[in-house]
Amino acid sequence: MPITEARLNRHYRTALPGLCPEAMGPLRQIVRAHLCLWGRTGLTEVVELGVTELLTNVCKHTAGDCELMIKETPYGVLVAVTDFDDRMPTVGEAADDMEGGRGLFLLSSLVDELAMESLPLGKRVSFRLEDHRAGPGGRSC
Repeated sequence: MPITEARLNRHYRTALPGLCPEAMGPLRQIVRAHLCLWGRTGLTEVVELGVTELLTNVCKHTAGDCELMIKETPYGVLVAVTDFDDRMPTVGEAADDMEGGRGLFLLSSLVDELAMESLPLGKRVSFRLEDHRAGPGGRSC
């Protein structure tokens, strides 16, 4: 199937003011539904894990206001979470006796690219995941 202009513009974006942990389940369902509509079901597990990790970090380390964006790319998806806190996350292996601090490190090993960008009012943390098993359009639901 050829990649069309409309196909490249498929995305989901939502503002999440006062994000709380109870929102994670419904947000994962929304992510799953969009990946299904876009024929990217082979990416669902990793994308849901990544969205949960990025949004959990917002809940734990910021005031909770953020924006989630998921965009189809020609060969996969791009996920970005933007918040209004200037502190940049760190990606590193946590010590064995630490309770947390492993999420972004583990996510970085599962995705094709993990990026962090400082913005004038906050930051954007994003990841790109390609569907190496399928061409444009991937598998359907």
